[in-house]
Formats: sequence, C-alpha cells, structure tokens
Amino acid sequence: MRTGAIGQGRTKKSAWLHWLKIGIGLAALVIVYMHIDQEESIWAVLTNANWSYVALGLALLIPNIFLAFYKWRFLLRNRLNNIQDHAVFGSLMLGYTLGLVTPGRLGELGRGLFFHDQDRTVITGLNVLDKAVSQVVFFTLGFLALLLLILAGNLWSLDQALPLLIPGGIGISILWAILLAPSTSRKVLHYLAKRFGNRPVFHAFNSAFDNIGRRQSSTLLSLSLIWILVIGLQYHVLVSAFADVSLMQSFQAVYATLFAKTLLPFAFGDLGIREGIAVFFYSEFNISSAAVFNASLLIFLINFLIPALCGIYYVFKLQNRQRDANSL
Repeated sequence: MRTGAIGQGRTKKSAWLHWLKIGIGLAALVIVYMHIDQEESIWAVLTNANWSYVALGLALLIPNIFLAFYKWRFLLRNRLNNIQDHAVFGSLMLGYTLGLVTPGRLGELGRGLFFHDQDRTVITGLNVLDKAVSQVVFFTLGFLALLLLILAGNLWSLDQALPLLIPGGIGISILWAILLAPSTSRKVLHYLAKRFGNRPVFHAFNSAFDNIGRRQSSTLLSLSLIWILVIGLQYHVLVSAFADVSLMQSFQAVYATLFAKTLLPFAFGDLGIREGIAVFFYSEFNISSAAVFNASLLIFLINFLIPALCGIYYVFKLQNRQRDANSL
C-alpha cells in the first residue's frame, strides 16, 4: 500500500508540474502578445505574410528531420547490431512527442523505450551523447552570436559581459575537448564510475563512448552543425516572410535566442519563452516584433508540434506492444 501511495503521489506531482508548465507557457505567450499588439497588429502582419516563404520554412522540416534521423542512426549502428531504419525513425518520433511536454526537451531521452530487444541503458547513453553533441554546437554558436552582438555594442559593453564570457568560453572549450578526445573521456568516466559506486548513469555514458573515436566524434559534430544551420535557416526564412532581414542578422539573433532559451527551461515546449527572447534579440536589428512573434510561433508549429503529433502514432504503438507483452 505504501509503495502504491508513493507511486500515486509521484504521478499527481508529475501531472501538476505538467499543467504548471503549460500555464507558464501560455501566460508568457499572452504577455508577449499583448505587449507587441499594443504597438503593431500581429494579425495584420500575419495576413500580409509572403506565404511562399512560409511554405519554404515548412519544407525545410524535411531535411531537419532527415539530419536528426541520420545522426541518430549513425550513433546506434556504430554501437549496436541489427538496428533497423523503421525502429530508428520510430524512436526519433517518439522522442519528439515526449520532448514536447518536457522543459529543454529532456523527454527526448526516452527514445530508448522504443527498443524492446536492445540494451536500453546503452541506448539512453547514446541518446544523451546525441543531445550533448547538439547542445555543444548550440552553445558554441549561441556564445559566438552573443559575442558579436556585444562587440557591436548592441547589448552590454565588453567590460560588463566579461564575467559571463570568460566562464562561458572556458566551459565550452572543456566540452569541445571532451568530444574531440573521446579516449580521455572514457578514462575519466571509468574513474568516476569507480569513485561513485558504479552508478547506472556512468555505465550509460561509458557504453555510449565505447565505439566513439575521434573520427566518429568529428562526424557527429559535423552532422549536428549542419542540422543546426538548417534550423537557423528555417528561422531566417520564416522571419523573412514578414519583414526584411539579412541572413547574418538572423543567425546572430536566432542562435542567441536558442542559447538563451536553453537556460530557461520553464515552459511547455518553451512556448512563450522562445517568442519573448527572439523578439528581444531581433529588436537589436530593428526588426518588427510582430514579424518575429509570428515566425517564432510558426517554428513551434513546424519543428515541434507537427513532429510531436506524428510521434503520437509511435506512442500508441509502444503502448500496444507493452500491452501485448504483459498479456503473455
């Protein structure tokens, strides 16, 4: 009875947090909307959109998902045998659905649930590695974007920013060193596993790094960079549907936004947070706030909501598989 009560308590807490995140996201979105709409009509800007650019932004979802799939398949096949494409794709889409309802898209770490005939600890480690490599590239581009904005005098002065830039630069350098020297990383992980009682989290990391050499690490970083550049291009195309903006301005604003929102994982699908931060950084280039708001909402619909809705099929497929296994 006690165990059941604890389980029910955790379920209620999880549901409460889920609805709280949705509430925060919607409240933030409404606040940003009302603030912008007082100065310029968001609906008027939306109705005057260049819909060919919107269509192009939607079409870029295809290379976006393909690159994510290819990167995930590369990791899995580098470490495991008999990995089928349909299972790779199913786990990826399942991750999109789980990621939508968690801050920072941490739910994507549940991809391993889709593999019933593989070591899920290993797959979780690979999943963490996949996300970590992407985050390193995100952080690097975001850091460089902020640095350019600071040097241009659009944000703080360099003296004001140094307390942020110095530790940030050191941290990113350490992360790059870890990824570019996987053999050293393995030794460190083995040491940490022994030092802290061989905990499952270290076993997962160790397993993820088992077949990762410098060539594999470089491949992962390259694929992540291309994937993230596609995301930046999507933002640029969608903002261009509503306002004139240069590619360089977009890339600075977009990667600064993606970097900053990662540090503020409080809302459902980052809804409201992403829009507010994007408006702030694009405003440094005098780009219409209504244009940026509309583009950010379209990014949410295209890159997050559409894949997550498609992933619901794989959620049901996983549930049916587990139901069949329990009935045996």
